[in-house]
Amino acid sequence: MRSSRLAATLLQIVALSAFAAEKELETIVVTATRQPTRASELLSDVSVIDREEIERGAHETIADLLSKQAGIQQSGNGGPGTVTDFYIRGARPEQTKVLVDGVAINSMDLSGSPLRFFPLSGIERIEVLRGPASTLYGADAIGGVIQIITRHGEPGLRTEAFAGYGTRNTLLSNAALSGGNERWRFRVDGNHASSDSISARKHASNRDADKDSYRNAGGAASLSFLPAKGHELGMNFRQNEGITHFDSATANGNFDDRLKFRMKQWGLHSKNTILDGWTSRLQYGASSDLQRTFSAWSPKGDLLHTENRQFSWQNDIRLPSLGQALIAYEHLKQEASPRRDYSASPEITTKSLLAGWTGRYAAHRWQISARSDDNSRFGRKTTRSLAYGYQLTETLRTHASYGTAFKAPSVYQLYIPIYGNAELKPETAKNVETAIFWEKGDHTASATFYRNRVENLIDYSFVTSTYMNVSKARLKGLTLAYTGRFGDWSVNTAYDWLDAINEDTHNRLGRRARNRAFVSVGKRWGAASAAVEAVVSSRRFNDHDETKATEMGGYTLFNLTSRYAINREFSVEARLNNLFDRKYETAYEYNTLGFNAFVGLRYSPR
Repeated sequence: MRSSRLAATLLQIVALSAFAAEKELETIVVTATRQPTRASELLSDVSVIDREEIERGAHETIADLLSKQAGIQQSGNGGPGTVTDFYIRGARPEQTKVLVDGVAINSMDLSGSPLRFFPLSGIERIEVLRGPASTLYGADAIGGVIQIITRHGEPGLRTEAFAGYGTRNTLLSNAALSGGNERWRFRVDGNHASSDSISARKHASNRDADKDSYRNAGGAASLSFLPAKGHELGMNFRQNEGITHFDSATANGNFDDRLKFRMKQWGLHSKNTILDGWTSRLQYGASSDLQRTFSAWSPKGDLLHTENRQFSWQNDIRLPSLGQALIAYEHLKQEASPRRDYSASPEITTKSLLAGWTGRYAAHRWQISARSDDNSRFGRKTTRSLAYGYQLTETLRTHASYGTAFKAPSVYQLYIPIYGNAELKPETAKNVETAIFWEKGDHTASATFYRNRVENLIDYSFVTSTYMNVSKARLKGLTLAYTGRFGDWSVNTAYDWLDAINEDTHNRLGRRARNRAFVSVGKRWGAASAAVEAVVSSRRFNDHDETKATEMGGYTLFNLTSRYAINREFSVEARLNNLFDRKYETAYEYNTLGFNAFVGLRYSPR
């Protein structure tokens, strides 16, 4: 009933918006096609979180920000810095590709990626592509892609700073200096985050019952050289490191369990206009995820280090009257250490060729792509996708698509002693979806239905005591979304219905709610603005057997966010989360934050 009321409310808002004033705003998206494309011409389900939205929301972590997006569910094992999982359209965390400026940061263990450690201060925008995207980005893109576009220098000299304080002794701060001219651009910044946080587990005893604090500090630098029009050379580097404490759930709970981490990325790129209509981009980058876990089982620290090194050469070729062609080559080398934990060299190399064609003729649009990945462990895998769209009216368009994707077994699953299985096959997926979009001035509404069937799911088998290809899954759902403005009022709503089923047992997949909704209503008063948010989720189960013992109840959370521009340089941002101190869980027997407040002062000359 609750989901029906939300859907009805959304439709009413869409109908009312036809009477509002119009204002054309064109958003450019890269992730959906690997080429800059107008959002109104996309044939996929994409969200863009720009810098203004990041600052206006006054979020403390990237997990808080992403949990408000359509099609994403999140679970956390405690407060900030603890293990955080993102489920795009019901896919597992490691089935989502995570990119930073085009370079993959996915780890080779089962943790997915170190995304939870990434500071919001260094992000220009985030693009979320929902749905399989292996034809564009290779393995790990069964559920979708999250791409972070970092901040870079622009002409002129500019300084920025932010400092904020919140509940549980939470501190956030960052400062940056950027500048340049028509030939050179640079940016350097530093950031810090800390919180006393909460005890991660419910019913913790002894030392586990203490607060599990979090510390994260780092910096970034980028430099670009533009020798002539249509040519650019650039480099970037960023690193964050810190420590997060957690609870072990052992019998006595007397050890100070903690994780020391270091997340690092760097890259070089060259973008050149070869001929009129032909742009070439060369990129070489690397990402490093180092984690050392101290526990009662390993008091001296258990090290796990994943490093990705990626080379890509992409060519964008304009086809007269027929859109754009894409031809690219990628070489990805992934390595895990320490080597002593594996019976074979923990190194995987993937060589990839991909081609795509995005075009438009009259009211017709299309996107065709294919990719071949040659993996050093399991051989060659080919994926393909086809999307077709039609502009029904000036404000109404529709599209349908079909695509395949895969997830390669991790080094951990292949070679970890005793439990590893070198005979594992890749997980594969086939996805069909259809959508309708309505756009008029400041108002957009969409309805997207999808069905993603995943085979050869890899899971631990208690029968063989190893990892096996054990089951199939069906990820079926509907996403409704609307954003719009009515004068000084703004509305942002999203509703997701998800049917994530293990087809062998017919049970729902763990930690995924069947119904979830987000509503935000905001108002501006000159230099001030405020918004009320509501997050609604139905019940979920922690594991795959749907037992009452691990059922987590549904919940509704209310948040309040506000911002006041003191002048053109300074603004105050504030946020109140979980206004009514609702007790809820996203992971069974793990605590979540109750009522919490945060306020910050930003210096950002306009």
